Amino acid sequence: MTKSQLELDHIFLFVPHEVCAREMMANAGLKVNYSRIHKGQGTRNICACLDDMFLELLWLDGSDFAKECEEITLAARGRGEGSPIGVSWRGECELDCFDYKAPFLPEGVTIPVARASLDPIMPFIFRTPGGIRPIDRTDGLVGNRQSPDLTVLGHCELSVPNPTQVAELLAGFDRITVREGRPGLNLILLDPNLKSGREFKWETTFAT
Repeated sequence: MTKSQLELDHIFLFVPHEVCAREMMANAGLKVNYSRIHKGQGTRNICACLDDMFLELLWLDGSDFAKECEEITLAARGRGEGSPIGVSWRGECELDCFDYKAPFLPEGVTIPVARASLDPIMPFIFRTPGGIRPIDRTDGLVGNRQSPDLTVLGHCELSVPNPTQVAELLAGFDRITVREGRPGLNLILLDPNLKSGREFKWETTFAT
């Protein structure tokens, strides 16, 4: 497997609730491009879109969720009981995956999830079905993204308590590195000249 096989689609971080998510977006100087309810999964999100990928803050909204959500560790992560970090790719790859029948997707559409992510201490690694770069969308969902100030992801450093395991799992992704520490994301977003436009850190806000 080579790095070029994994095109980064988005990165998420679980947070305790919506107020926290919106404060984190505002403190990072990002505009929320869209929000989505994942009916049957028990989650909601807010997303900030760059041209090439997007950043997602996710939380359990108190609604009912299907047993699949618990089985694949998403519910535990949303309660702060596992890694709050998720990384998604577009296209095919050679990761060992299983199919998650997400209740909010149409019948017959599944999400390939890395089998290693059944261990909740690992980040949740999965493929976005039908993933499209935000700049290529034609449905109007993402609006003007973060442009004109910010265009693409320069780098994301994942802070995790088990860096060796996580680095091996994420070896196919470029622009992502791993270090030991409290779970979180250190992000560098680039301006239209591909120079550092903004750098910020999102850390887990669950009680420990």
